[in-house]
Amino acid sequence: MNSQKGMATLLVTAMLLVVSLLFSLASYKNVFYQIKRTQNEVLARQAHWLAEGGLECGFAKINEESDLSLVTNSNYFYTDCNASGNSIEIDTISSDMYVITSRNTNDIATKKISKHFSIAGGRSPGIIKATSNLLLEGTTLMYPDPGVKSEGEYECVIARYAGNVEIKGTLTNAGLHHAYPPYDGFHSNSTTWPKCKPENQSIVADNKIVIGSSKPSVFGDDYIYSANLDPFKDVFHVPRKDWEKIKDKSTTTVIAGSLSCSSDIASKIAVDSDRIWVVGNCDLGSNANLIQEAITIAGIPGIVLVVQDGILAVNGAQTLSALIYHFKSPGSTFMPTESQWDVMSAGGQLTHQEKLVVGYFQFGAFHPKGGYVMDAPGLTAKIRGSLDFSFNSDVFKDALDDLETISWVEGSWYDL
Repeated sequence: MNSQKGMATLLVTAMLLVVSLLFSLASYKNVFYQIKRTQNEVLARQAHWLAEGGLECGFAKINEESDLSLVTNSNYFYTDCNASGNSIEIDTISSDMYVITSRNTNDIATKKISKHFSIAGGRSPGIIKATSNLLLEGTTLMYPDPGVKSEGEYECVIARYAGNVEIKGTLTNAGLHHAYPPYDGFHSNSTTWPKCKPENQSIVADNKIVIGSSKPSVFGDDYIYSANLDPFKDVFHVPRKDWEKIKDKSTTTVIAGSLSCSSDIASKIAVDSDRIWVVGNCDLGSNANLIQEAITIAGIPGIVLVVQDGILAVNGAQTLSALIYHFKSPGSTFMPTESQWDVMSAGGQLTHQEKLVVGYFQFGAFHPKGGYVMDAPGLTAKIRGSLDFSFNSDVFKDALDDLETISWVEGSWYDL
C-alpha cells in the first residue's frame, strides 16, 4: 500500500512538472515574441530617426550651397548624406519651392520622410502685386504665374492686391502655354503641358473690385486679396519697414531719377549692375529698348528696377526683361502733381484729376516680363493699352540671389 502511495505522489508530481513546463514554454514563447517585437520596434524607430537625420543633413547641405542650381542634380546628396541606409532625393514643386525626401531602409523597416523648403522665403505667386489701386484699360491677355501645383493643376495667379482693382476693357487669364514657360525647367513635354485650375483662370470685362465690398464672382481665385500684403518682404525678404537695408546694400545701384531714365539705367547695366534703385521721378519714355539692349549685351537674364518716391512713366509698346517695382517708402509724403506729369512723355494722356493720384502710368503695350509690384499705398497705378503679357520669373532671380534664404515650409512635414 505504501508503494502505491509513493507511485501516486510521483505521478502527481510528474504531472505538475509537466504542467509547469508547459506554462514555462508558453511564457517563453510570449516573452520571445515580446523581445522580437521590441527589436522590430527599435529597428523601426532607428529607421525613422536615421531618415529624419538624413532630412536635416540634406537641408544643412543646401544651406551651405553657394550655387543653388546644383541641388536638383541626381547625385547631389550622395557623398555627404546617403549613409547608414539613407537615400536623399529632391523634387521641384515650383520655381522657388522644393520637396526633399529622406528614405531609410534596414532589415525589417523602410521609413520615408519628406518636407517642403523654399528658397528666399517662398515668393508668393502673382504677375501684379499691389498695395496701390489698380486701373487697367484695354484688351489684355496674360499668361499667369503658375503658383503651386495642387491635384495635378496649378493655382495660377494674376494679381495679389490690397486696394481697389478696376478693369476697363477685358483682361483674360490665358492659362499656361508651352510657348511661354514661366521659368526654366517648368515642364519638358509640350503635349502634356500643365493647366490652371478652372477657378484660377478667369476672364474679366468692365468690372471692379472695391475694397470693403464683396469681390464680384467674375474675378476668380486668380485674384487674391490680402489686407496685410507686404510685397517688399515678398520680393526682398525683409519687412517693408527695413527697406533701407536693401537700398544700402553694395549690390544695389542707386541713381537719381530723370527724364532720361532709360539711358541712365542702361549705363549702369553696362557696368555690371542688375538691381537698380531710382530715387525720384523716372520717365522711361519710349526708350526702354535701351535698357533691354544693355541687358542683352551684358548677357544677364534681366534686372530688378525700383523707383522710390517718384512718378514712374512708360510710353509705347516695348518688352523688358525686368521686374518693375514702384515704391512709396514708409513715412514718405510724396504725391504726384500736375506739373510733374506735364513734363513726362505720357503725361498728356492723363486728366487733371488723374495727375494728382496716379504714381505709375504706362501708355501702350509695355511688357515687363518679371511682372509688376505697385507698392504705393494711396496712389493709383494705371496701365492703358492692349497687352499680350507672358510672365517669366527667371528674369529677376539672379538680381535677387544675394538676398536668398532657405527655410522649411510650415505644415509640409509628411512621413510614411
